[in-house]
Amino acid sequence: MRFLPFAALCIGLAGLGPITPPAEAQVTATAISSGQFQDADRSHQGDGTATLAETSDGRVVLQFADFSVTPGPDLEVWLVADDAPGTSAAVLASDWVSLGALQSPTGVQMYEVPSDVDVSDYGSVVIWCEDFGVLFAVASFR
Repeated sequence: MRFLPFAALCIGLAGLGPITPPAEAQVTATAISSGQFQDADRSHQGDGTATLAETSDGRVVLQFADFSVTPGPDLEVWLVADDAPGTSAAVLASDWVSLGALQSPTGVQMYEVPSDVDVSDYGSVVIWCEDFGVLFAVASFR
């Protein structure tokens, strides 16, 4: 096998023009519902917008914008049937589905909703501390 020096390879390819990867289909999303995060209490606070959206390829995603929450251990993102759970007990008394671990306590984030979940069954999203069973923040969908 013969190896060409990098410079020779670049010169040999120079006449081909730029190599452009194939264009990917652009995916757009249409908002289904959204809500503003509210503090759970004085120690557990959240801010920002949560938006459920359907993508042009048929997926449903949950997007956070201008998001921040009090940092804590083992925080998760849950869709909750109750549209305004004000306490940890209210969250646990309701039906819920976990979308997984919180990616970061701040910033833009996106979570894919499993295809077998009917988002019309859920009235809010919460940031939940799995370790201690504590509500950190809630956003009611409108």
